[in-house]
Amino acid sequence: MYYERLSAIQKANSASATNQQSAQENTAIGSSETTESINQKQAMEELRSSIRSKVSESADKVRKSRHFIPAIAGFAVFMVFVVIQFNRPIVGMVMAYTAPGSIEPENIIVDPTTEVDVGPEPKMIIPKINIDAPVVYGIGPDYNSQMAAMEKGIAHFAIAGANAVPGQIGNAVFAAHSSNDAFARGDYKFIFAKNEKLVKGDLIYMNYEGKRYTYSVTTTEVVMPNEVSKVQIQTDKPMLTLISCVPLGTAEKRLLVFAEQISPNPSGADTAETNETSTPEATNIPGQPSPTLLEKLFGAR
Repeated sequence: MYYERLSAIQKANSASATNQQSAQENTAIGSSETTESINQKQAMEELRSSIRSKVSESADKVRKSRHFIPAIAGFAVFMVFVVIQFNRPIVGMVMAYTAPGSIEPENIIVDPTTEVDVGPEPKMIIPKINIDAPVVYGIGPDYNSQMAAMEKGIAHFAIAGANAVPGQIGNAVFAAHSSNDAFARGDYKFIFAKNEKLVKGDLIYMNYEGKRYTYSVTTTEVVMPNEVSKVQIQTDKPMLTLISCVPLGTAEKRLLVFAEQISPNPSGADTAETNETSTPEATNIPGQPSPTLLEKLFGAR
């Protein structure tokens, strides 16, 4: 009986300990689940708060960016004005590396010393710089007449002391644009953009009154616009001079390209008339480009 009672007491104690341990374990599990649930809620709340904060910041930036719209618009207008006002040097530089004209197949010269008959249209052909353009004759020193002629091609600049035409003894002077306002009228705004590439020995062909005259470049020179005497050359040979503005995009100076006739034989050439009373004087070498935007707006040159 003693041992039976002792065994019963031990079993009772053991069952009580087991129940306490189970209760503790259940309490710990419940606490853990509760803590985990709380942590998840906190994380979700923090994520929502972060998203709301970022959205709010983005909205503020968008609202603040509206203040830059007038500045951006002003800058855009300024850049448009700059392009319109100062496009000459930019476009001129581009055209100096592209062909300003195109040589027609029938104008490709195989033998420059051969005398050939050509059409009645006056033309200038310079193969090296790909020029094949009409020539307008009868242009004096008047600025408006020069501009009108250079809209149609290359202008013959006939003044006292430089009034020869192709095939005559004397200096035949021809002017054209090397660069001009991109929005100006005419198809020949950059026809002489490559004149600076011409060197001694390069050939220039002039179609005049149904005959082709061949000239060989002898030299080049840069002069000021008022140095008209540079083209009023006393010579016993048929020669020509090309005039263009330099640097490209400006009218600060003039590039003169001089050439002498080599075909037909210049020894049989006639002398240009020297009646200076019928030939106008000039104070400037032609080449002034069309007015810029500011010059058009305010009437200044």
